[in-house]
Amino acid sequence: METTIEQLENGTISDQVIEIKAIYKTAGKHTVQPAFNPATNWWAGVDRLTDRDKEGLPYYVTVGKTGAESHLNTKIALKDGFIIDLNDPVDAINWKWLKHCPEIAMSYAQAQSSKALFYVHIEGREAELTNSKTEKMFEAMRLVMEDPTTNYENRALLLNMDMEGEKPAVIKEFLLEKAKKDPESILRVYRSKSMKINLLYLKAKKANKIIVDSRDNVVRYGQTILGVSDDSAIAYLLNNEDILELLEREINPEYFSTQAKKAETKLTPIQAAQAARAAKAEEEK
Repeated sequence: METTIEQLENGTISDQVIEIKAIYKTAGKHTVQPAFNPATNWWAGVDRLTDRDKEGLPYYVTVGKTGAESHLNTKIALKDGFIIDLNDPVDAINWKWLKHCPEIAMSYAQAQSSKALFYVHIEGREAELTNSKTEKMFEAMRLVMEDPTTNYENRALLLNMDMEGEKPAVIKEFLLEKAKKDPESILRVYRSKSMKINLLYLKAKKANKIIVDSRDNVVRYGQTILGVSDDSAIAYLLNNEDILELLEREINPEYFSTQAKKAETKLTPIQAAQAARAAKAEEEK
């Protein structure tokens, strides 16, 4: 199970050690200070202390000094492998503001999508995340490999790729590539219960049965307003079975004609008995 920051903060004495690693190993030291939060008009993670509060305290964070006194503000020089021991009262106080610094991401993955220069390294966590992603990738690829090729066009359409008329091998290659790069999207397409409605919605848009009205930018089906976005329109269909059935009759008429034929040819028990008697009477003539 993946270890979290919270588990380290609340763990045993031996566990409460946080290691900060640099994204770029060639980087030297980088000095950070508490980050000011405009929403609270104070520095994130820093306790508001009066001068009287500070009396007798062995350590506290200094912020807000300007001009000749600015050098008194609390600052820390980070480097690759920097250790924060939460059992140390000073480190524990500093960690409260350090974890809010934009220069520090809470994980390596988070650092990739931010401007952070450092990240919190937890032993084994990155390997666990990598293993999880690999397992998802193989599961997504398995679903594609075991899927009948007749489903491929619809799967691609659900991934916003119209591949109607393409050879199954070409669509399969697209789906497998998607499974490698974004396994979550493949798993969602194959497992989500709402995907049938998503597919119907996409087919209806493709057939111009559902349109985005340029006058007011709303999604319409005939005179019915479904929503102001694809998500809200799909949610509307999920909760309005009558509209959903009307739409399905337009998009998949062959399904309903097949169902009607089945209903016509299916005999009730009485009709079946009557037919059997008539056939027997015909044989006895």
